[in-house]
Amino acid sequence: MADDGRANRPKKSSRDDVAVVAENDELRRRNAELESEIEKLRQEIAQLRQRCRQQEGNHDVLPVAVATVATVDLSQVDSSIVTHISSFLGTSGELLDLALTCKSFGWHHPASTQNISLVEWVARQAVSSRASDAEMGCLPRYIRG
Repeated sequence: MADDGRANRPKKSSRDDVAVVAENDELRRRNAELESEIEKLRQEIAQLRQRCRQQEGNHDVLPVAVATVATVDLSQVDSSIVTHISSFLGTSGELLDLALTCKSFGWHHPASTQNISLVEWVARQAVSSRASDAEMGCLPRYIRG
């Protein structure tokens, strides 16, 4: 008879066989879990790549809103500008409204010793240049200026 080497092998107990089978089953189970997790991760990567491709196509330029604020340096305004503006006013009531507006915002005539606005000063100049001597005589003294 030919010797196939079975006789020289140590005999395993059935207890060792059960442990090997249990360990093998545990490794197969763990391998299946890992393969399942890998498959889920691959699906997630595919979804993320698809979203990324969709987002790459959606690069619409948003309109930029720029707020422009107009400012005026009132220190550069003199009586000639106000006189020019007042020439567009049709009635004395409009000039009065402009004077009251300037007074409420504190726009004073710098050369005046009185506490009057630049528009009030221009209104005085307009009245004194247009009014006759008789009309000027009817005005109170503090207005004749």
